[in-house]
Amino acid sequence: MKNNILFKQYRTDDYIEIAEETARWIKTTEKKTPYGKRWIQSPDSDEDFSEYPMLTEKALYGGSAGIGLFYLRLYQVTGKDEYLDEAKEAAADIIATDEGTKFYERAFNSKGVEDKLVHVKNMPGWIAGYYNGPTGSAYLVLKLYEVTSDEKYKDYVIKAADDLLAVAKKSPEGIYWSQQNDLCGDAGFVTYLVSVYEITNDKKYLDAAKAFGDYVVTKGKDAPNGGKYWNVVDLSIIDFPDDVFWVNLAHGTSGVAWIFTILYNATKEEKFLQAAKDGAKYIQGIAVGNDEAVLVPYLDSEKRGPSTEFYYLSTCHGPAGTALLFEALYKITKEEEYLEWVKKLSRGIIEAGAPENFSRGYWRSQALCCGTPGLLEHFISVYKLTGDKELLKYAKRTARTVIGQSHVDDDSDDIYKLGNNRRWLGNWWRTIPQDVHTYSGLYIGTAGNAWSLLSLVGVLKEEKYVEIIEYNF
Repeated sequence: MKNNILFKQYRTDDYIEIAEETARWIKTTEKKTPYGKRWIQSPDSDEDFSEYPMLTEKALYGGSAGIGLFYLRLYQVTGKDEYLDEAKEAAADIIATDEGTKFYERAFNSKGVEDKLVHVKNMPGWIAGYYNGPTGSAYLVLKLYEVTSDEKYKDYVIKAADDLLAVAKKSPEGIYWSQQNDLCGDAGFVTYLVSVYEITNDKKYLDAAKAFGDYVVTKGKDAPNGGKYWNVVDLSIIDFPDDVFWVNLAHGTSGVAWIFTILYNATKEEKFLQAAKDGAKYIQGIAVGNDEAVLVPYLDSEKRGPSTEFYYLSTCHGPAGTALLFEALYKITKEEEYLEWVKKLSRGIIEAGAPENFSRGYWRSQALCCGTPGLLEHFISVYKLTGDKELLKYAKRTARTVIGQSHVDDDSDDIYKLGNNRRWLGNWWRTIPQDVHTYSGLYIGTAGNAWSLLSLVGVLKEEKYVEIIEYNF
């Protein structure tokens, strides 16, 4: 009897083949520029993404830097120069069109808008921040330098860091750049500055990272159940009630506290370790679940307390991202409490029915940021931390779900056969479920799904590839 395609058990080569099918689809979205390449962010949408900070053309989140990073990783996996060439084309365009400090001047002085779909533009720190601004684009260039040792890439990485330092604002507590001090805003710069310090040994970059750490430490507030929380984004700017704040990796305490672990590792200053522990204590104090499995609320409020009606599960606002803080603290302190909380957060994802069961905070976004590929990255990370084979099984199960959500068109010449281009369609806007598109980018769409499958390849082949920033430290 012929094997049934739906009974297929995926193997390492299958994941690689799927990633290459993805690369072929991404190829259909490319736009050649006078200097290199960019890619259409969503070829089946007629929206103007120039107003979306997270979908700007060169961004790490949804633009050419993220796609270039995917190609660079695919080159490492396959050894095919064509993929390295794509990454270089992305970098060439980024370098040639660099605006220097003018980018920040424009971003920090951007005018507010009323349209609810684009009012994230009212957050200048997000426009300029790591995921959407020049330092995120420069992360691709940094990784190209690490892979190729080409000094022109190092030169640009340094330039991008110097531009960032040139626009820093000084305060009695330290330095900052905007009023958005979350990971998506100012805090993300720490990851870049520490990385530049590591390749240059120039202490000014570490000093700048530390100065921001000094500044943001002072913003911590004592939490009712212990520890400290960091409300570092005024959400009323984007029409949230004025008493609420975000909690998790992208915009809240767990992301800021994770940054403190990076600063501690780089400086060995105890105040940063203590701040990270304080942030973890706060997260523990608001977690919801039982002794075995927990989830962390999406919102908290000084007036109303934490939200308990729905929970994100993936990277941006869920346990897949928040677990990074506890992983980092365990690696620093070797205290079993932190390892147990990593496991509790993982079990929370599983207890919620993921990866197959979708819910209000784990919807069909098909994004590394907020969807299933973010869960795959998490299970892989925790498997590498613990060696627990059960987590490897969950990683493979999640990979199967990722693949099952993809779309391959029928072959144009023979409806009996599939084509060889693969993509993912998702609704990135959680609150607009009918807004379904194919996005090309790394954190938002198709490239990120294939990226997560290559993470599993790395585990199965015991090889190391370039990482997204969350797993770079």
